[in-house]
Amino acid sequence: MFALTAAFALSATAVHAEDTIKALYVTGGGAHDYEGQTVIITESLKTLIPHMEVTVSQVESNRNAPAEHPAFEGDDWAEGYDIVIYNKCNSANSNLPDLVERIVKPHREGLPAVVIHCTMHCFRPDETGKWNEFVGVESTRHERGAPVTVTITKPDHPAVKDLPETWSYEKGELYQVISEADNVVPLAHGVSGEEVEHTLIWTNTYGEGRVFGTTIGHANETMLEDEFQTLLKNGVLWALGKSEE
Repeated sequence: MFALTAAFALSATAVHAEDTIKALYVTGGGAHDYEGQTVIITESLKTLIPHMEVTVSQVESNRNAPAEHPAFEGDDWAEGYDIVIYNKCNSANSNLPDLVERIVKPHREGLPAVVIHCTMHCFRPDETGKWNEFVGVESTRHERGAPVTVTITKPDHPAVKDLPETWSYEKGELYQVISEADNVVPLAHGVSGEEVEHTLIWTNTYGEGRVFGTTIGHANETMLEDEFQTLLKNGVLWALGKSEE
């Protein structure tokens, strides 16, 4: 169990919702400590956003983990949820167009979503383009592990409020973004060892749904930092339409 640090001082400014917010957290796969990150993310959400209930759908943390989470069974899999948060990696499971359509359809019809880090590398090759359209960016590789410097480019956007204009995190893995969907609004870029700027925080409108995305989140230590905690809270609230525009 991770000890959640002073990042939770942020809870003093948490939003007080009138109704329970029901979130589904989808996680698991290879190359990351998803067990540890599940503790961090779920406890963060319940602390930073009062009245949030989080249901976890998690497969094992290995590169051969199934893409078909139990949560995705049936066309009505998203019924009852207010938002879905994806922090997963199943790049080894290749092209699954029927599953992708089943997942993205509720979001296209208006269900909010948050997509984190390796979620952008799922369901490759994305032959229909639907996964990339949903998450908002196309990425096929990342730079070697190295510190990443973040620069906010739209400081007035509610999804990045209360964040410093520039900050760094040590255990980075900067994803190379090679294209963006038409409705993406980049909010910040990152620079790492290769000295090339890549979008790493953005919003996307996918059909009727709001999607908040970031490729930050490789290391557990990064998720415990104040900046990521603020970003997580802001992104969820923006996707739900509960932040001040």
